Amino acid sequence: MDNKSDIYRWVAAWVRGDITPDELVHLEHWLDAAPRNRQWFDSFTEKENLKKSIMLYSSFDSDKKWKEMEILCERKKKRSFLSYWKYAAVAAILLVVGVSSLLLEKTVNPSVMIENQTITPGSVKALLVLASGNQISLTDSIVLKQVLEQHSMKVDEDTKIEYNTVIVPRGGEYSLALSDGTRIKMNSDSKLIFPNKFIGKERRVCLEGEALFDVTRDREHPFVVETKQGSVQVVGTLFNVNVYSDEEVMRTTLVEGKITFKGNGMSQNVNLNPGEQVVYDIKSCESHIVKVNPKVYIGWAEGKWFIEGQRLEDIMKQLSRWYDVEVFYKNSEAKELVFTGDLEKYNNCEEVLNIISMTTNVEFIIKDRVVIVQMK
Repeated sequence: MDNKSDIYRWVAAWVRGDITPDELVHLEHWLDAAPRNRQWFDSFTEKENLKKSIMLYSSFDSDKKWKEMEILCERKKKRSFLSYWKYAAVAAILLVVGVSSLLLEKTVNPSVMIENQTITPGSVKALLVLASGNQISLTDSIVLKQVLEQHSMKVDEDTKIEYNTVIVPRGGEYSLALSDGTRIKMNSDSKLIFPNKFIGKERRVCLEGEALFDVTRDREHPFVVETKQGSVQVVGTLFNVNVYSDEEVMRTTLVEGKITFKGNGMSQNVNLNPGEQVVYDIKSCESHIVKVNPKVYIGWAEGKWFIEGQRLEDIMKQLSRWYDVEVFYKNSEAKELVFTGDLEKYNNCEEVLNIISMTTNVEFIIKDRVVIVQMK
């Protein structure tokens, strides 16, 4: 069996166009050794497949998979038809990742040009506006709890409820806990209005932007997320609400439990089950329910963007909020390009854009906190 690193190196060199005559001889020998080698090579080096393959390398444990393949080889006398194909699949994926990683390490990729400065990811930051009008900068979640305790007052059923506001700017994120134990992760460019203490028959907050809610269960006191476009009512559950003012639709995605949604102008409520999302059209006031992969819509709260067939314009809206940049398109058709892949939220902007560029026909220029998008 040829050394795995040699196979990676030969294929990567062939793709880059700098393979030596000696390497070419070894590569041809490997390709002729088994029909599956030639089939894999032809498929891998097809342009579109090559772009997609590169996406695998960042989260793949190649050493572990190689050991699995060697173990399967040792057991080849006992393996069944099914285990044979498991072996073949491991080998194919291993080659994809190995070659892709070499391409990324050795190929100079000019698809992202930085003219002025490196754009770093956002950070934990927010502004607390108390009911009194006082403003306090927040740099971690503990500060909010301490500040509210210091400014709290004795509240009873006859006391007028006063609301506080947490504002998360572009390039920021913030996590907080409400008085009932409900936990909320706020995304960039978002605002949440909430009381120091919940009084009455319901627990109501107001949201602009995006937030992931993990609501403490209380059947006697439903939790209501009010927005300019509609409201979400729950007893206790995990769900995400996306209601940015520059979006044409409002999306509410349910991860656990049950929720009820009612948009402005809707005559009936919509009930959701886990793994479902209600998409509410702001202009037509119509809604529909779709089955979704929840991690695509809550991954941002865990440090990743899981993107499945999303338009580049929609992706760039997310990135512009997180990195606090403006986006300019030299070619309008670039907005409609579709991308699928996993992006690391805490990487620098150019690293994220570079991954997108590998699998789409665009290149990026970063200048004075403006990302210029143009077709290659």
